[in-house]
Amino acid sequence: MNGAGRVARMVVGGLLGSWFVATVLSQDPFRKFPGARRYDPSGAVVPDWRFFAPRPGMHDYHLLFRDELPDDSVTEWREILPVEQRVPRHFVWYANRRAEKVLGDSVVGIIGFSKEADRKKEDIQLSISYLTLLNYLTYQEKHHPDAKRTQFLIAASAGYDETEEPMMLFLSNLHPLS
Repeated sequence: MNGAGRVARMVVGGLLGSWFVATVLSQDPFRKFPGARRYDPSGAVVPDWRFFAPRPGMHDYHLLFRDELPDDSVTEWREILPVEQRVPRHFVWYANRRAEKVLGDSVVGIIGFSKEADRKKEDIQLSISYLTLLNYLTYQEKHHPDAKRTQFLIAASAGYDETEEPMMLFLSNLHPLS
């Protein structure tokens, strides 16, 4: 191997090694090493993979919607199920995961936003999370043919533990479909 190839390998190895160290340090739950987040607050370059910390997930969130009809009656609640059944090829390529992640993050965003004591529903309706869910619901879900308005609900359940009743966390206003 010539000198230039050796130097190139050392540079690439140094870059990848630095990236690895920055990723490991950014996982610190106490944020003793905030350096990586200061330069990459979005996590686009240095990922933040603390899946179960600092607070593990205790509930499954459900996104449901219903439509209001011209006679002011409403349809039954229907759950939006964006999660596709996993197949082996998803280990390599799973483009739909981004849409699932956006919806899930939007649900969590609304829940967090609504828990703040001084937040009003009108404020929440202006959040990116709320507008994202409303946009998805309005244009990606199939509605009743006569529907004039739609509404969504965020609920939490204990997952497989059926002894705990699901609880409603957030109910949107009715929004026009046209």
